[in-house]
Amino acid sequence: MTGHRTRRLTVALVAVGLALAPAARAQRGGDDEAPPPRGWPGRPPPPPPPYPGPPPYAYPPPYAYPPGPPPVVVEAPPPPPPLSTGAKILFAPFYAVGLVLRYGLYYLFVAPFEVLGRALTYGPAGGVERPDGPPPPPEPDREGS
Repeated sequence: MTGHRTRRLTVALVAVGLALAPAARAQRGGDDEAPPPRGWPGRPPPPPPPYPGPPPYAYPPPYAYPPGPPPVVVEAPPPPPPLSTGAKILFAPFYAVGLVLRYGLYYLFVAPFEVLGRALTYGPAGGVERPDGPPPPPEPDREGS
């Protein structure tokens, strides 16, 4: 129980000290400087003058480089010769099957959905405003009047 009383007394003294600290500071004159440490003869010395910085760097004069060697021209290999007639005949069916697979599948599966999407987007008019009627016929020439 004595520990509890001691703790209460300590808390009360700290609270009173914190409450009276501003009043004590105002009586001293309100200076915010901390007191000098013990054994200090007086005020601290003034700060040193600002350092002027290093002197500007003297760059060496620009060096004239000798011209380099001319660029190397690399010739590309010649294009391969065209396929012979026999090779063209041999590869023609495979080429046709590739075209059918590529464009046939597109027109079979993708194109109908694109057409349907456009029809739903633009409606029956198709996105084009129709004129009210046919244009008027041209007037006949009147040369006899």
